[in-house]
Amino acid sequence: MTESVAKTTDTGVQTAPLTRVSGRPWKSLKKPTNRTMMAKSLRRSHEQRMQKDRDQKSLKLMEKELRDEKEAEKTALRNRIVERRKKFQEKVQREAFEAKMSERKRMRMKRKELRQRAHAKH
Repeated sequence: MTESVAKTTDTGVQTAPLTRVSGRPWKSLKKPTNRTMMAKSLRRSHEQRMQKDRDQKSLKLMEKELRDEKEAEKTALRNRIVERRKKFQEKVQREAFEAKMSERKRMRMKRKELRQRAHAKH
């Protein structure tokens, strides 16, 4: 188990521990990254790192656009289904209402509806 050692000054005040380990044996020492000490094959320039970051951001943006597009398609499909059900329900109600009407009244309403449609077109 790695222990963090604290220094004691002349006045008896303890300073911060020397290591940044939490005291748990499975945790490794945390060291600051010094890029100049890395192997040449592992080093990447600032421009390369920024390019990778830009690529990841563009990928995330593209994924978000695809998700939004898919969600829009689902919403449109839901709206079409609701509209279709609504029209069907209106048709059923109209047929039930017309079944109760007399023949003459039905003909009068049909002519009135045709006149309204003709006026609506102009």
